Amino acid sequence: MTFVLRLRRGATLAAFFLSALATTTTARAQSAAGYGDWQLHLPTNRAKALAEVGDRVYVAAEDAFFYFDKSLNTTRLLSRRDGLHDVGVNTLAYDSVSRQVVVAYRNANLDILRLQDGAVLNLSDIVRKELSGTKTINHIHISGKTAYLACSFGIVTLDLTRLEIRDTYTNIGPGGTVVRVYATAVAGNQLFAATSNGLMRAPLTGNLLDYRAWTTDLPTRGTDSFRTLAVQASYVVAGSNGDQLYRYSVAAPVAGWQPVGSPLRGLEFRALTPSRAGLLVMSNAGLAVLNPATGAVGNTLRPALLQDGRAAFRSREGSFFLADFANGLLKTTNGQQAEQFITNAPAQAQAFSVLADARINTVDVFSGGYTDRYVQREFRQGFFEYKNGQWTNITSGTLPSAAQYPNPKDLTRGTRTPDGTLYVASYGNGLLEWKGPGEFRLFNPTSGLPNPLRSAIANPDFTRVTDVTTDATGRVWVVNRHQVAGQSGLFVFEPAATAWTVIPYFEGSENLDRLALDDAGVAWVSRARAGGSSLGIIAHDPATGSTRYFGETDGLPSAEIYDLVKDRQGYIWAATLKGPAVFTDLGGTFNSSEPLGFTTPIVRRGPGSGFAALFNEAVRAVAVDGGNRKWFATDRGLWLFNPDGDEALEHFTTENSPLPSDRIVDVEVNDKTGEVFVVTDAGVVSYRGSATVTEGKPSCASVFPNPVRTDFSGQVGIAGLANNAMVKITDVTGRLVYQTRANGGTVTWNLADYNGRRVQSGVYLVLSSDADGKNGCISKVAVVER
Repeated sequence: MTFVLRLRRGATLAAFFLSALATTTTARAQSAAGYGDWQLHLPTNRAKALAEVGDRVYVAAEDAFFYFDKSLNTTRLLSRRDGLHDVGVNTLAYDSVSRQVVVAYRNANLDILRLQDGAVLNLSDIVRKELSGTKTINHIHISGKTAYLACSFGIVTLDLTRLEIRDTYTNIGPGGTVVRVYATAVAGNQLFAATSNGLMRAPLTGNLLDYRAWTTDLPTRGTDSFRTLAVQASYVVAGSNGDQLYRYSVAAPVAGWQPVGSPLRGLEFRALTPSRAGLLVMSNAGLAVLNPATGAVGNTLRPALLQDGRAAFRSREGSFFLADFANGLLKTTNGQQAEQFITNAPAQAQAFSVLADARINTVDVFSGGYTDRYVQREFRQGFFEYKNGQWTNITSGTLPSAAQYPNPKDLTRGTRTPDGTLYVASYGNGLLEWKGPGEFRLFNPTSGLPNPLRSAIANPDFTRVTDVTTDATGRVWVVNRHQVAGQSGLFVFEPAATAWTVIPYFEGSENLDRLALDDAGVAWVSRARAGGSSLGIIAHDPATGSTRYFGETDGLPSAEIYDLVKDRQGYIWAATLKGPAVFTDLGGTFNSSEPLGFTTPIVRRGPGSGFAALFNEAVRAVAVDGGNRKWFATDRGLWLFNPDGDEALEHFTTENSPLPSDRIVDVEVNDKTGEVFVVTDAGVVSYRGSATVTEGKPSCASVFPNPVRTDFSGQVGIAGLANNAMVKITDVTGRLVYQTRANGGTVTWNLADYNGRRVQSGVYLVLSSDADGKNGCISKVAVVER
């Protein structure tokens, strides 16, 4: 079971160093984050680097950074909320003397995790340094009080006592050229380096800034063949990919580098790690324990779960921990069976869109899609479903039989009918009707016939469905971008009768992208994005055949449209390449005498006041929460605006939140819980928002957390209220403490009165009713001393 701990806003790394939670290898449902808190939904299966830190194993995975607690059997995802200063860990190392973890990010930023006090210190010297080409830290070797960083541009030395960059050795190649350094090691008072030039070394007493101090012992044997180094006993060992292992005897240096003479030949050497059992050699063939003096392999570890090993170490207890790029963190004692420690998460970080359905409290993330200019990606990676705190991955890996799951490619978006059936658009294989494993239908020119879906070319694998939605009667509307001139690409499917209706052709209907339906049944569709086009959105009434075209001359800031959404007032919002726009004159959509178009909200106060909201900002998606507030997905983070879109309430980025990337691909709100699911180009996270929608009679039963301590720094949420209720909070004597209006069916309270002063311990009453004074609720919040 995997439990995920969440920290409230303002929590630090020191706090979670003192925390404990239970887990085993099987995922269990996770409770929702607190109001105003974040939850990470990042896969940990692509592990690539490890460090043993006491009872913890810190793991750098391609999509996440986490630790496994050996004593508590727990996994814990780490992010900026825990004090980290960046995202995307590339490698790491632990210094047991100073009790510090050196963390190197993909952009060459550095964090130092100090275990003695829980502080996280940032060293941004490398990431700020102006260098041509990429800056990557490939490996960290610690010797004495120095960490040697093997970088794409040379070697950087880090003083672990003063916590500062001491030296940078760049032009150390022949004639002072720059070489790529993949690994370093210190032995016999010499610094060894595996480089693009081959195996090099220099005396630590020499001037390492001078390339003439460096000796190239073995030139590279192929394309940067030397990428690994380690010191085991009195030997420095290096691996030459596709060749063999070489050793350098510190005791007999005149012999130079010699072949180890082991059976480990012709392999790709991923990592060399010293241990008490011998040198751990991780290669594409598995993990071997080598005696570098004799070349004998004492043990070979190849558990079935080890598919793409990247790193390993032998723990103090004698077990082996392995980083596998397919199955995450593994532990083995006998080399045959392995335990797996991964968090419950989507199968992969890459995703295209998200769907939230409050009726069944379910969220679906779709992995496929298409490029900005509609090229198929050829992804067959399924979709991921989140329900009751548990992710279920619908992929060819979890459902390998075609009779269970047909595995259509490039899944774009989805919708649900009132009975809970999921319809998923495939940008290549048409429309998937999904009720569960083995209960599905796939509609395209060769399957689920008869149906009107068309392929863009003669190959049926180009049946491109870009968007789907459901109307009030449960019919499924389908956008089929086939580009066959003169033939409509807008269809309606009636599930109960398995009947299709083709919406009569209107100009542009063969080349559409996004779709929204207004309260009058008008279909609002976007034209496929194309540079230079001036027509972005079409409003079409199937009942009358009326059609209206909207472009930049009709109020749109750009004709390139990424999303269309109906808000809770029935207005149509458009996400464009240059900001959002809204159409409010729904009664006059086709009234030529009142040619009102889209308008761009003008910020009335705060940052950007007087200018168009998100002026010239690429808005990729819009979501509407229970309070009719607007969440905008942009390339510079996630924005929350008020209902009219003229006041920014929040702006989340990688600098102030656990977002793994500032490029937001899609956003959706689960109206049942208020959770805002955010798809970035580096993974999925969710934010517990303060707006929900109450269906039916208000319950007034959900108060979280309750009781709450007086020093609690988060938000207390009261859900299940009448939508947009007036709320008053009083003490037990009836004295008014605070009043506000609910966002949809939820209100949050920060334990302060209307003057901003913190309340004292006691029981507080939450009184609410709708605008007519009906549907009243009384809830209680207990505030207790620490």
